[in-house]
Amino acid sequence: MVPSRRQFLQASALAFAGSFGSRVATGGGGSVDPSVDEWPMARYDPAGTGHHPTASGPKADVEIAWTHDAPEWFLGTAPPIRRGETLHIAGNGLLALDSETGERQFGHPGPYGSAPARVRSSVYETDTLAVTASSGVFGLNASGGLRIPLLGERFGVERWGGSQSPRPSFFGPADSATPVTADGTIYTAIPGANAVAALDPDDGGVRWRNTHHEDDAASAEFNRPAVRDGLVFVTNWPRQATAYRAETGERHWQRELDEQMVLAPVATDAGVVVQTRNGVQLLDTADGSTLWSRDLDANAVESAPAVADGTIFAADEQESLHALDLRTGEPRWTTPFDGPTSPVVADGVVYAVRSQVALVAVDAESGEQLFEYEPSEVPLSAPVVGDGVLYATNRRRVIALEEAR
Repeated sequence: MVPSRRQFLQASALAFAGSFGSRVATGGGGSVDPSVDEWPMARYDPAGTGHHPTASGPKADVEIAWTHDAPEWFLGTAPPIRRGETLHIAGNGLLALDSETGERQFGHPGPYGSAPARVRSSVYETDTLAVTASSGVFGLNASGGLRIPLLGERFGVERWGGSQSPRPSFFGPADSATPVTADGTIYTAIPGANAVAALDPDDGGVRWRNTHHEDDAASAEFNRPAVRDGLVFVTNWPRQATAYRAETGERHWQRELDEQMVLAPVATDAGVVVQTRNGVQLLDTADGSTLWSRDLDANAVESAPAVADGTIFAADEQESLHALDLRTGEPRWTTPFDGPTSPVVADGVVYAVRSQVALVAVDAESGEQLFEYEPSEVPLSAPVVGDGVLYATNRRRVIALEEAR
């Protein structure tokens, strides 16, 4: 009796989800409109700037607004994303929390390791969240599917699993990639496959895919793509920076840089910002040529720069955080800061997590440190900003930080 009853309930739930969770529509969905409540993907926007133009966060000091103790299966190191009053966080599964209280809306274990990227779909009423794992790319239901009380389970959380990765190599499972969404398309590296692809949010179908070093599974390591003005910019170890046409995947240009270690790009109206082990370069979006190069005497291998209001913020992973003029590369200020970081910027404040152990806030104009916060547990993810609050994952917790009273 139990197996047949369980199968009946599962089939009924999936049929119900199919009836009310999808729709027929034309078009492929658009970009997410920015608002104070939105942080739709890692690094905020498709271009990877890390800059929210309308949000604000704490400026003097912080205190904990709330904490959420995650279930045992959760282990989060990737930053959350936010839509309205909902935070979505991936870490061995997917959590959805109320941004005001930290109360759990739903949780679902799974292999998912990357920060989600939200995208609208043409066949579902609710958004799809693109996430990656060592095994491939997945599309998840942002509303959490249906909960079946008699079973204590959820159905319809995972909409599709596409572009699967090869089996683990001699070096172990592939690292999760960071997906990006723009104009109704998912752009992501395929973990462990030396490939970058554009995927359909409806079913994970491949719209285009480009592979580097097909004969050497360990030779290319792609960073988070950056998308702007119809082009997809990707960088990978060793040395390469490439621009593809977003619609077709046709290669627009590719070039070899002087440094083997190349970090995630940022697409701007002035050019493509690329941080390398030693410094920062600005590449021309038209042909990839170098517009300027600034040596920071760095040893950067894990960071990503942020760009806001004509300024680049980049860590050298040794002793400093640098502010550079976007169009010239000239230094604006340097402030003490050790270790890797991927800063975010909102309302004139740079928020940077130092080596995953402390959150530092710096005035974007002067470089003056405004405050430092050390959590009781580490690691601490990069934060997202909205409504004066910072949200971050903190190992087996999710925390919200507000201005100290």
